[in-house]
This record gives sequence, C-alpha cells and structure tokens, in this order.
Amino acid sequence: MSASDRLASTTVPTLRPTALVPVEDWRPAGIDDLEPAAWEALRDTGNVAVVAGPGAGKTEFLAQRAAYLLQTGLCPWPQHILAISFKRDAAANLGRRVAARVPEHSSRFASMTFDAFTKGLVDRFAPALPPDWRMSHGYDIRTAPDREVSAFLNTIAFSAPRTLSGKVGFQPGRFVSDIVGGWNLPVSVPTDDEVDAVSYAGREWWRARYLRPGKAEVDFVMLNRLAELLVRAVPKIRRALRMTYPIVFVDEFQDTTSAQFSFLTSVFGEETAVTTVGDSKQRIMGWAGAVPEAVQRFTSTFDATTYRLAWNFRSSDALVELQHVIASKLDPTTVRATSKATAEDGHEPAVLWTFSGGDREARFIADWIARDIAGSDRKPADFALIARQKIKDFEPLFRARLAAHGIRVRNDDARVGKMTLQDLLKSETARLFVGLFRLAHQPRGLVAVWQEVSATLERVYGATDDEAAQQRVGEDLSDLTTRLRAWLHSHPPSTTSAADAVRRMLDLADSAALRRYVKATAPGEEFDLVTGAFEARLETVLGGAADWGVVLDEFESADAVVLLTTHRSKGLEYHTVFFLGIHGRQWWALGSDPREGTSTFFVGLSRAAQRLIFTTDRSERAGPISAFFAMLAEAGVPEIDQG
Repeated sequence: MSASDRLASTTVPTLRPTALVPVEDWRPAGIDDLEPAAWEALRDTGNVAVVAGPGAGKTEFLAQRAAYLLQTGLCPWPQHILAISFKRDAAANLGRRVAARVPEHSSRFASMTFDAFTKGLVDRFAPALPPDWRMSHGYDIRTAPDREVSAFLNTIAFSAPRTLSGKVGFQPGRFVSDIVGGWNLPVSVPTDDEVDAVSYAGREWWRARYLRPGKAEVDFVMLNRLAELLVRAVPKIRRALRMTYPIVFVDEFQDTTSAQFSFLTSVFGEETAVTTVGDSKQRIMGWAGAVPEAVQRFTSTFDATTYRLAWNFRSSDALVELQHVIASKLDPTTVRATSKATAEDGHEPAVLWTFSGGDREARFIADWIARDIAGSDRKPADFALIARQKIKDFEPLFRARLAAHGIRVRNDDARVGKMTLQDLLKSETARLFVGLFRLAHQPRGLVAVWQEVSATLERVYGATDDEAAQQRVGEDLSDLTTRLRAWLHSHPPSTTSAADAVRRMLDLADSAALRRYVKATAPGEEFDLVTGAFEARLETVLGGAADWGVVLDEFESADAVVLLTTHRSKGLEYHTVFFLGIHGRQWWALGSDPREGTSTFFVGLSRAAQRLIFTTDRSERAGPISAFFAMLAEAGVPEIDQG
C-alpha cells in the first residue's frame, strides 16, 4: 500500500469533550493578562462591539475570547465558534492563534472569510434555492470590470419603463457593491416592470448574468445574495447554522459591505452571540462598498454593548502620540491609546525625508537599511516599504539598490498566476507545498516545519484526535519526503521545470485528498488556483539556482524587505516603516474622499513599531496633500532634505 493510500485509509475519530474550567478560574493562555476593557468584553456573553485601534491586539483578544468560551463550556460541546474575516491571511492567522492557545478545542473553531463562508453555503445547498433561482448548469466566478458595468447601465437606461426614466443612472463603480449587494433577492423573480429603480436594475443584472441559458456567471457579491436568500427561504438551514454556530466573531467590521451586513442579520440576527471587532478610523474599503458607520449600525441592530480597547502593544509612545494626532482628525472624540511597547533609544521615531528624485531616494534608503542591519541585530524582514498605490513603480529601483547590498526585496502586491504573492504565501495549501519541498531537501533540523506539515496532514486525514492515526501520518510523511528527496536529487533546479516539480509533489502527496480538504475547509480558496500560482512563482525563481534550498529561500523570500500598498499592509507590523510617496501623484484621489484618504494614511503609518520615515519629493504641496504635511508638522515630525 502506498503512502497516500495508507493516509487515505485513516478514519475520522469521534471527538470527545475535554474537562471544563470554571468561569471564575479561567486565565488567559500564552499571555500574562488582558487590559480591563478586554476583560469586560471577553466576559460579556451577549452581542459585543469591540472598538480596537492599531496595535490593540484584536487578533489576540479574539483568540482569548474563543479560549474562554470553549474552555469554560459557555460554547458547549459539540457546538462551534465561527470567525469571519475579510482577508484569507487574517482568517488563517486567527485560526492558528486559537489552535496554539487551546489545541484541544481547535476543531470547534472555524475561521474563514466572508466570501468563503457564503460560497460554501451556495455550493452545498444550491438545490434548495427557490425554483426561480436554481442553477441548471452550475456557475463561473467572474467580476465584471467597470466598463462592462457601464455598458450594462447604459443598456437598461434606454430599455427601462417610462416610469423609471432617468432613475437608473447609478454610478458604475458602486453599482455592484451598493445596488446589487443591497438588494435582497425576492423568492420569486419579479415579472412586471412596476418596480422601483433598484429592484429593476437588480433584476436586469441577474437576468443578464445568472438567469440565462447555460452556465451562470457570478461574483462574490452575488454569491452572498444567493446565500442570504437560501437561509431566508429555507428556515431549516438557518436553524442548523444557528445551532452549529451559537457564537460568531466578525473581524475588521468597519469594512463590512451592505451585502455582508444583510447576510449577518438574516442568519445570525437572533439566538446567536455576535462579537465584532473594528475601528472606524481604519475604514479604507469604502470604494469596495463598506457601509458608513458600520460599528454604530451593528450596535443598534443587534443591541450590542460597545467596549473600547485602550492599550497599544505595537508602537512606541512617540509613535502612539503621532497616531493620535491623525486619529483626532478622523474622530475628535478619540482617546489617546496607552503604549505598552518598549521604546528604543538612539533614533528619531518619526521623520520626513525629502529627495530630489526616485533614484536618489532608492539609493539613499538602500544604503541606510544596509548600515542599520550591519550595526544591529535587525533583519531585512524588519523593514517595510509602503506606498498608497502603484507599488510596482517603486520595485525596480529599490530591488536593484538593495541587491547591491545582498538584500532581497519581496513585492507582496506582485501577481503570480491569479493571486497576489501575499495571498499565495499566506495560503495554508501553499505553506504545505513549501513545507513538503523543504523537508525533502533538508531531512534534519526543520522541527517547526515538520510540526506544521504534520498538523496540516492530520487535519486533511481527520487524525487530529487519534494517536494511532497521527502516528500513521508521521510515518507516511517520512516515506513521502524520502521519495520526493530522491526525485529532487535526480532533478536539479537548473534542468527541471516548475510544472514537473509540482506534478511530482502532488502525485506523492495525494492531491485528491488535498483537494477535498481545501473544498471542505476553505471554499474560497480554489485548489487549482493556488496550485497554479504556486507553480508560477516557482518558475520565476528556478532559473540559475544552485540547489533546491536556494530555490525555496527565494520562493518565500522570508528574510526580505517587504514592498506593499497600504491596503495590503493592514494588520501587519514592522520595526521600521518607510512610507513612500507623500505627494500628489500617489494621493491624487485624496480630494474626492478626504476621510477615506486620511484613514488610509492612518493605516499605513500605524504599521510602525519603532521607526517611521515618510518620504516625499520637491513637488507642489498645495491642494489636498497639504493636509498631510500640516498633520505631520502638528505632530512635530522633523523634515530633512536628503538631496
């Protein structure tokens, strides 16, 4: 029997509840303590809105709240906690955090994205949709570009009934998020034209993309609407969801869209304890349909209690003071956070550098980073280069200048296949693939990698609570990596294609089982999409590599200076942040939405733990961009001309 056959024969064990901890005896796991407001929010068993600013430790709070509810039995076995995040890496990070804090309960904590959850419901229960909405040939996922939305709106403007003439002039950029996302699908498709403009436009959109011959075409907003219709039209599904998930967490709630809020209300508006975490000052997804004042809307709709976290575990006191200046422009009532981070001596916490041009800027910063690394215990990964947009424009110069010092740059916004590099590297599937290759290349000394790969395979084969099954997984993992090692030895990277390497790894690793696991646990993460992106990334780093270890190091570029946009930086932190391009060319849209632009500025600068360096050029500072320079001056940030 092959390794994959033996792994596939592992049976799913029957889970048993563990001993409970009395509520009064429960203490946080893995940390010393929580701040007073966090303790109050954690112990509240009703609907809770936690307002948590940058560095407040919201992921840790959610992990501790999960541990509290699971270990004390307030979430009784066999019920689960559902955690919904907006980004895959945030969902994965929270899942890993809970598994580390309460491994004995990790199987009862489901962490996924909104899109993954709603897509999973549609995939599982589509036949239960009302007859008018049932699919006969399945669906493809495709997001319509703005030009296609504009063409559609022009078409219906001419074909609309006379009573709606002039009322269907919706903005193309907001039509899908606001109109399609805000329209609850009726059980039966309206057949007459005596409807309002929103219902008419929504119906025609669904007719054009979904209610047509052949395969339907949907995006994630439409999948959300179908999922909401399912739970509204089929009470058994709603009851089952509420019984399975009596407790729900929603992260980054300030970025909730109309569709997501509607879905949350329909499914979990009653008989469920919902905890949201968010910060209106970090609302940067308005362009994607985030509803205004989402936190306040939640507290009103769900009769929730609000708790405000006041500690900042990330940034030094000086940087917290700078953050407060910016935060006060977004919310004059905001209270200054208390820094719990230890400040470093010997450097300016925040400064504005002015440069004569891009080449001078890249050369100066690269030399500065190299000197700082040489004179400290810091690594390239401690530094981030953040910009509002067009991050690829910065990459060539910085890559070349840093390479002269032997320092890598990793552009997290780069496209590999159909994913961004950041999403690929955070994917559990991709992490498994990298781990298998690393264990095959280097059989000893990678204890942490072995543990992570083993844990993933134990989940794949349902062996997490069965010692005998876990032992079989370990034995077969050893056999798998031994066989893959022999293949790598006879296929050096200089003569091997990425496609062949990925194909061989999947043959040994039982791709069918992995595909089933991904579909069941991460329905928003398409197995073929991740595999294609993994292969594309591998192909770019194969050329000229001396051995597979070099290839894998380059693939991950874990020890690299990170280049990313402010939107991609959200939730991350770095010792030193260079906030590039504080000028009108990067912030050209600031005048059209000053609040969201200021929130984006706030998110980017709050990634820094110890040092924050803004960069600009000698271009005109009049107009909307002048507000940023005024804020920096108010905060006492010095400006230095670096030539």
